[in-house]
Amino acid sequence: MRKRVLLVTLLLLVSACSNRVGHRLDSANLQHIHAGQTTKAQLIALFGQPDSETPYPDGQRLLKWTYSEARTLNTTEGQTLTVQMKNDKVLNYALSKS
Repeated sequence: MRKRVLLVTLLLLVSACSNRVGHRLDSANLQHIHAGQTTKAQLIALFGQPDSETPYPDGQRLLKWTYSEARTLNTTEGQTLTVQMKNDKVLNYALSKS
């Protein structure tokens, strides 16, 4: 009985050692991004509000969605979706993983 309690406690501690920031980016939603067509409102519907938005003087904007998860044993997983926009339409985008 004592071993079971110890095992359950250990499992709870290990599972609690995960820290997430942001929302995991669904790669299936990337199929809905089309240069020259997809709008900011459509991106927000797909991924939620961007984590950052940087305006540029020529009317362009850079939108970023970031997700990261720190796990036990010093492992991390991350994703960043960067979308360049002009006149409320996607110019290009990139998804990077770490």
